[in-house]
Amino acid sequence: MTEEENLTQEPVRAAPDLGKFKNVEALMHAYQELEAEFTRRSQRLKALEAAAEQPAQEPGTPEGQPQAPGEADSDALLRAVRGNEEVRGRIVGEYLASLAGVPLLAGSGAAVAAPAERVTTLKQAGAMALGYLKHRKNGG
Repeated sequence: MTEEENLTQEPVRAAPDLGKFKNVEALMHAYQELEAEFTRRSQRLKALEAAAEQPAQEPGTPEGQPQAPGEADSDALLRAVRGNEEVRGRIVGEYLASLAGVPLLAGSGAAVAAPAERVTTLKQAGAMALGYLKHRKNGG
């Protein structure tokens, strides 16, 4: 071959290294799927950034779902009650009063007990014993 023929002939190209892909079409398909996923994630990130710039939404309200008119009133009322210690105390007191006859438990789970009654005389001991026996006889 002459030098002129060497210049006009195209060099022999080695097959490109496609890694785990069998051919160029498989590589192109994987790239398109990756590009679509990247676009979806970018859109999601943009939506989250926009939501972060908005005023804080009330807890318990799913993002993007409008509240029903009654729910908005309930939420406003709940916020008002949480901010007023006197109203909260009255609500809790009324609730506890409605539980008459239900044994209450302290925070540790132990039952709330009345202070022990101490007798100082034999007469008080007899009266306490009679009261206990009468109470047991009546099914208490």
